[in-house]
Amino acid sequence: MAEDILKDCGNECGCTMEIGTVINDNDCVFECELTGDRSSVEGTFGRYVEEAKKVCESAVVTSEDSESDGILTKKVRIEFSCTAENIIFQLRAKSL
Repeated sequence: MAEDILKDCGNECGCTMEIGTVINDNDCVFECELTGDRSSVEGTFGRYVEEAKKVCESAVVTSEDSESDGILTKKVRIEFSCTAENIIFQLRAKSL
C-alpha cells in the first residue's frame, strides 16, 4: 500500500512526499487582508484584480472594507476555477 502511494512521488531532494500533501486540488480561493491608507490599499487591490483577471478571466473577486482612524482594511477574496490558477496568481502577486 505504501509503495502505491509513493510511486509517483519525487525524491530528488533526499526526502519523499506525495504531491497531494503539498498542493490541495480543491484550493481555488485566495484570501488576504490589505491594511493602510486608502490610496495604497486601493492601488494594491487594483493590481491584484488586474493580475487575477490575467490569470483567469472568470475569477470572482469580492472585498469587504472597514475603516478606523483613517486606516482602511480590505478583506479580499478571489475565487479561481482551479488550483493551478490560484498558485499562478500567488506566485505573480509576490512581485506586485
